[in-house]
Amino acid sequence: MGGGNAQKSAMARAKNAERAQQEGKGGGGAAGIKSRQADAAVQAEAMVMREKLHAERAERERLRLEKEAAAAKRAAKLAAASGVKAIVEDDATTKKKKAAAAAAALAAATGGAAPKKKEKAMSRSDSTSKEMDNAAKKGEVEEVMETATNQEEKKIREFHDVEIPEPPPLTEEELAAVRASIAEREIISREYAEKEAAAKAAIVEEESVSKARAVIASKGASWKVSADDFEKLLLVARSTSAKGGDEAAATQSLLDELLGASPAASLVIRALTPDTKVLRMQAVKACAEVVKAAVAAGKGTQAFQKLMSVLDTPLGDAATDERIATGTLSSISKLAGSVDKSSVLALLERSKAFFNGDSLESAAAASLAAGAHLREAIAMGTIAADAEPTAQLIASLDEMAKANSPAEARSAACGLGVAVGALGAGAIVEHGVAQKIIEAMDSKSKTASNCRESATLAVGMLCRALLFKFEPYAVPLLPKLVKLFADKDKRVADGATFAARAMIEGLSTLSVKLVVGALYEGLGVVGGGGRVRIECLRLAGILATNAPGTMGPCLPECIPLVIECINDSNAKVQTAAEEALPVLCSCVQNAEVASTLKEFILLALRKPDTTLECVEEVLMTTFCNPMDGTSLAFMMPIIIRGIKDANYELVKKATVCASNLCALVKDSSDIAPFVPLLMPLLEKNKEHSSPVIREVTVKAHTALVEGAGDLVDPAKRHKVLADTVRASLSSMHSDLPAELLDYLGDTSAAMLDEKLGGVVRVQYFRDAVPQLAEWLSSSLSGIVAVDAAGVTAVAEAAVEKFREELPEESRQMLAKSGDKDFALDMQNIILAFAGRVLLRKADVRFQRGHRYGLIGQNGTGKTTLLNRLAAKDINGFPQELRTWYIRHEVLCDDGVDVRSFLKEKAPEGRKDDALVEDVLSRVNFPEEFKATYVNSLSGGWKMRMSVAISMMHEPELLLLDEPTNHLDREAIDWLTNHLQSLKGVTIAVVSHDYDFIDAVCTDITHYDNGGELGKPCRFVYYPMTFSEFQRLKPEIAAGLPRVDHAPFPTGGTPSEASEAAPSVDGSTAAASATSDSQSESAASGLSATFSKVDEMIAAGLILPMNFPDPGKPEGIRTFRKPVMTLKQVSFKYPETDRYILQDVDATLTLGSRAVIVGGNGSGKSTFLKLLIGDLEPEDGKGETWKHHALRLSYVAQQSLHHLEDHVTSTPIQYIQARFRQGLDAEVAKLKTIALTDEEKAMMDAPSAIYAIVGRTSKGNKPWYEFQQRGKMKQETQTLPLTEITMRFPPYVQKLIKNYDQKAQAIESGMAIRPITEAEVLKHLADFGIDQQLAFGKIRQMSGGQRQRLVICAAFWSKPHVIALDEPTNYLDNDSVAALTKALKDFKGAVVTVSENEAFVAEISNEKWVVEDGKVQCLQLRSAKAR
Repeated sequence: MGGGNAQKSAMARAKNAERAQQEGKGGGGAAGIKSRQADAAVQAEAMVMREKLHAERAERERLRLEKEAAAAKRAAKLAAASGVKAIVEDDATTKKKKAAAAAAALAAATGGAAPKKKEKAMSRSDSTSKEMDNAAKKGEVEEVMETATNQEEKKIREFHDVEIPEPPPLTEEELAAVRASIAEREIISREYAEKEAAAKAAIVEEESVSKARAVIASKGASWKVSADDFEKLLLVARSTSAKGGDEAAATQSLLDELLGASPAASLVIRALTPDTKVLRMQAVKACAEVVKAAVAAGKGTQAFQKLMSVLDTPLGDAATDERIATGTLSSISKLAGSVDKSSVLALLERSKAFFNGDSLESAAAASLAAGAHLREAIAMGTIAADAEPTAQLIASLDEMAKANSPAEARSAACGLGVAVGALGAGAIVEHGVAQKIIEAMDSKSKTASNCRESATLAVGMLCRALLFKFEPYAVPLLPKLVKLFADKDKRVADGATFAARAMIEGLSTLSVKLVVGALYEGLGVVGGGGRVRIECLRLAGILATNAPGTMGPCLPECIPLVIECINDSNAKVQTAAEEALPVLCSCVQNAEVASTLKEFILLALRKPDTTLECVEEVLMTTFCNPMDGTSLAFMMPIIIRGIKDANYELVKKATVCASNLCALVKDSSDIAPFVPLLMPLLEKNKEHSSPVIREVTVKAHTALVEGAGDLVDPAKRHKVLADTVRASLSSMHSDLPAELLDYLGDTSAAMLDEKLGGVVRVQYFRDAVPQLAEWLSSSLSGIVAVDAAGVTAVAEAAVEKFREELPEESRQMLAKSGDKDFALDMQNIILAFAGRVLLRKADVRFQRGHRYGLIGQNGTGKTTLLNRLAAKDINGFPQELRTWYIRHEVLCDDGVDVRSFLKEKAPEGRKDDALVEDVLSRVNFPEEFKATYVNSLSGGWKMRMSVAISMMHEPELLLLDEPTNHLDREAIDWLTNHLQSLKGVTIAVVSHDYDFIDAVCTDITHYDNGGELGKPCRFVYYPMTFSEFQRLKPEIAAGLPRVDHAPFPTGGTPSEASEAAPSVDGSTAAASATSDSQSESAASGLSATFSKVDEMIAAGLILPMNFPDPGKPEGIRTFRKPVMTLKQVSFKYPETDRYILQDVDATLTLGSRAVIVGGNGSGKSTFLKLLIGDLEPEDGKGETWKHHALRLSYVAQQSLHHLEDHVTSTPIQYIQARFRQGLDAEVAKLKTIALTDEEKAMMDAPSAIYAIVGRTSKGNKPWYEFQQRGKMKQETQTLPLTEITMRFPPYVQKLIKNYDQKAQAIESGMAIRPITEAEVLKHLADFGIDQQLAFGKIRQMSGGQRQRLVICAAFWSKPHVIALDEPTNYLDNDSVAALTKALKDFKGAVVTVSENEAFVAEISNEKWVVEDGKVQCLQLRSAKAR
């Protein structure tokens, strides 16, 4: 057996060594671990790799600068040749346009360009010159006289050197108010944290109590502890010092029982006997309260005697006696100070019986109790420190060195615990205890096993007695203890286990990094029955539970070892590893990894065949938090496994995932441990046979190089701080032991890293000095006389050294923060969505009471950031901050009125009618609208309702996303005034309406990507209004997307910019106060953009939209013949008597480009839904008609309306599901087509029509063939549509419409069009949706991409009519241009609702104005035949 095990161990070690060698780690086992930590070859390899990374980065930077310099020279030459005055703009797209214009001019000069392009270039340059002249006349911008080369160099130099004016300094009164506010917020934050901790503890306590109750209930009424007994224990255990009548009575009752004739039969003792831990915990708490009551009543000595008598009354069952003894001794220790010397000595003598027993727990409890009594007796002067306690210490040390039996070994260890527990940490130094323990542990005598056992037990006893004060001497012993886990003497191994657990369970969080190395060595030990690995896994789990914040950064080396243990041949080791894995995962602080991805990651670590599923889930996750070393420790093993896999799909996705994770790293030190593992794999895959894998590998390699940064030694700052503290303390107290100096240096550095290493705040640095001074004082007390002033000086020096070691950027932030009162201060955040990093190392710093306008290009993550702020799931978000989010849409179920909706949304405890009525009155909500259904309200009234809801919650942070969407001027003015009236509320607004931002916001927050499209953004703060920002940074303002999608000229206010938008011919339109003239100006700007759409699509700068040719319906030969009509139609919602529309008429032809316009609440969307059949007219109020062969598609206002059930599908799967039956499932949901349950029941009635089976035309009128109940299927009947409508119920018309849909599908080819992956991919490509998006999940797509998908799906059926409700809401400028071009080229009818005036002006030939319940049709231009 022994030979076989030895052979297996040797084989396992060889296997581990081979695996580690392949991965660049060194050998297996303990030696392998050490080599990974300190091997010179590995360090040399890391240095070579670091130099290689630096060289690559330097080379890229050199090439970039050369390229920019060459481009600048070319631009200068081209500008000189064309006579163009160059003006530098801060927009990459504009730069391309300028280069193209200049190139065209140069080519024209040499005879190689078309005259039109030259004219365009010159007109643009003339326009630019005019703008410059106008600006110069206004004095807003100096005339630029430099050459293009100088301007380009200036732009490169100044892009990031933004000169932002500082606000004026605060007065003394203002400064005092700010500091008071900060102090108040700190108190609120601490109180909230305490409440949260108490709430979590209460939950744990309640779970424990519930378990105890369940156990008692299962045992029956005759059990040792009845249900009533437990409730009494619970009442006493939970009572406080200020006891009420019931608690005091219960406590007195239990005390009387304990002091009675039979204390062993008292309830507090009986409750200690069951093997149910949760019940015993409550009994121990109750007993402690009873002892306190005894001391308060002057009956401490009597209680002591009764408890001692319990110890003298064994019940015979060893396990039960151990439980009673442990609980009783714990209670006795609470009586220290209430008994005399004789009682203390009696307890000491009685404890020796437990020292020699078989139960370690009883022995430890006796040692603690006796030590506590001796310590209190010394403090009271009852016993001299140099008498019995010192004698006990000397005798125990001598006994430990000469132990001849297990009993002597235990007696010596427990006696040592009693003596040192009484005398304190000073006795360790004075009597050389630590050195004598080491000598006993290394003993080679004949009785060495007893000495080793005694030494290990002594370590455990001292750890329990002194807690962190013994750590300076215990931590260096841990490697020895780990080796002894596998000692051939079981008693020694058990003693080592006891000592290690006692040390780790009581370990200070600051000492975690000092002990993990020994545990990791143990995890690498193979053989020995697996005990070393099992114990080390358990100890690592204890550290993760007790100190997750400090254990987390230590996990990158731990997790690979745990995975090795999962693959161990020993089943017990496998089980221990699988149990430890989720406990270790609790250290993860990244919200996405800790919640969304946790189960996927744990499953993939245990089961490699789930790697692909895990990687896909990572790619679909939105990240709002940096990826730290703790998170990477769990994710990188999975990613590396995926990159090594043979499955090309997995390799590709794992590589993309690695690229994204590298871009998300918080600090280069987080990714550093994985660089030697990832880099060789990526270098190898650069030569992969798959071009796709080669492409993503190059990107991942670049991301890894950038993420690794300068690879600064993460231990450097720790070492500098530790040396500073060590040197300062040594100069104060030259006689301090080296172990203590090293310990205090390391733990002080760990404390500063923990307190100051994250968010940079002035208050944290102020608090760090007293916190560190307190730690040093508590550690030195009892060993030397503590000089408070000297210790404070040491702490100040250490904090100042930490400040010096901060990066330059952090030091500047600290200097600028001063006494600013930040409502929200989150630094170095990450925002990644759909595999793309949007924000990186961004600081969200919102001052209290300020209003911030978040501006930037579309797709940079502005809305996503608001969503995450509202969810409060970004690390560092103050959970106590009252936050409310007003979204641009209101989601509500049908049939819910305004009052009910507000009552439902009211905060807990305030859901009353009075509050609802109050907030509705404050937002001037009309009385007649309060009972209206929410979904029937216009956008303006929905916004007022949303504001009313926010008032109920009284937010400190208010978030608004595109609040002016769908609002008319009056509603916007009201919202502006309301937001300006809010005092002390911090506001963050995302809007493309810059007039609104200018009126509301006090500060501008710019999403700055350095002018590079696709590059992650950071935040630049401008403490000014938007008008001031526009004058300061006109080049940034010019490139911002606008609400009307027109270009944004520089200079002036947003309103002035809108009024001064250039027309097609390059002239400037005069300012006008009317909305019509503004619309014309916006349309002119958009038209200028449209003039280049074809070129931009051809150049790949704009993704196209290509609509299919629908043909013409049967019998329709011209574009002027009606295909849909409404005649005298009226409509009102069921909950109101007010008609939204009354007696309206409308006619739609194939040539129609009809745009529905009107004020908020006028009924635009209602009119559109009536036209397409999503709403039914009021009974008997007019008629609707649609050509029987007409194909119609509808795109709702919110793209999620169509996608809400498909977000976990791919775009391909969505289209396949939507048209699976050959019909458009969305059209089938329209209310004029979908059958209700009542109508389905009517179809079962006798003689009822239940199916339409045919259609023909007679005299240009449709006839339908149908089947009826009670007749054979072949006995069909055919009647004209007019007669069917008159004779049969309305549901038959729905059957006819459903039949028409099928016939239309067949005619269009949709019913026979193959819904294959290839066909769908081709269709998606026509709408600018590439393969990467097509195979990804819909939930990964942005709002604009989803809108494209919905439009794409709507055209699968080749519709004759496309109905769109606010189609430009989620689209960026380029997509709007592509959509507008496609609609203009479309050979069918278009009807749309839109507030985008430029879009309306560009596409419409008819304007349907909805006002006062009426619809007026205005013909703008004739329909063109196509």
